Amino acid sequence: PPSDEITFTIYKSDLQKMRGGLGIELGEVSFRTNFRVVIKSVAPNSLAEKLGIRTGWVVVSVDGADGERTDAAGVATYFSRAVKSVLSSPDGVPDASLTLTFRDPSKFRSELENFPTNDGLVGEGGSPATVSTKVAPAGDTTQRNGDGSLKPGASVTEQGDQIVTVTQLIPPQMCRRRATTDDLLEISYVGRVLETGAIFDGSAVKIQGETIPGRGNDISVFFVLGKQPFGQFPPGWDVGTEGMCVGER
Repeated sequence: PPSDEITFTIYKSDLQKMRGGLGIELGEVSFRTNFRVVIKSVAPNSLAEKLGIRTGWVVVSVDGADGERTDAAGVATYFSRAVKSVLSSPDGVPDASLTLTFRDPSKFRSELENFPTNDGLVGEGGSPATVSTKVAPAGDTTQRNGDGSLKPGASVTEQGDQIVTVTQLIPPQMCRRRATTDDLLEISYVGRVLETGAIFDGSAVKIQGETIPGRGNDISVFFVLGKQPFGQFPPGWDVGTEGMCVGER
């Protein structure tokens, strides 16, 4: 799973002690064409507070039900059904419980900003340090009208989970300032197919010996972090380059 996801298991005995529900208020945030259900507030002395659930977290799933393909009302319904299912289970059922999974956006940003700064610090088993986050959930991506009907020319489409993984290959020699939103970045990149390693794009890639139109002989490209026009560059750049340092790869 993505490195910024946090899962809680809540047992029947915990739910039986609840007074007034889990103790969370749900809200929604939107960005361009996407929206997510988030924890808006956590009530003092509630079960949610005791578990360590925090405001600002994104709801990923409720007992297996996808929380990223519905709204706040839908998430509340999932939770209500899951709680009723657990509480109605026979007392002899071992470990009757439900699971809640959240995404902590600050955790991913913190991980990016705390990548190792020397070759002596790597991930488990000596592998390069890696962090990941899910930027879009699996499910239907069909372009539809408000009534659910297909838009003209659209067909039914779907996608798998869209996960961005950032692996530090070369740490910076020195880092006095990390990249943040609104910074103008100059980067060199190579795009490869994950499964085959085949190159499909890159800042210095040539097609049949000719440079890509509009790039001249440049071996780097410029973009404003977090403010690029929709569709101009891969969305993963905004996610993966935040917190990078000059010279880092």
